[in-house]
Amino acid sequence: MATAAFDTLQAARDIEASGLDRVQAEAIAQAIRRRGEDLATRADLAALEARLAGKFMTEIVKAKNSVLLAILAAVGILAGIGLFA
Repeated sequence: MATAAFDTLQAARDIEASGLDRVQAEAIAQAIRRRGEDLATRADLAALEARLAGKFMTEIVKAKNSVLLAILAAVGILAGIGLFA
């Protein structure tokens, strides 16, 4: 997964502005950044969607082909026993 952009310095400044000291603010900002590394980005989700759509379409084509083969086999069997004669 790609890492989403997170401005650690700005986050630390914002936290520090709320009243915490710089060391605490930087530690909190780093913890937030590390936690965010496991999150999916929109690009990650779009790529997953494309892969799943491709797999889904492949399965639909396989199922359609199986049904067509079954129909052809049934017609062949019925023709073989003289049903269409």
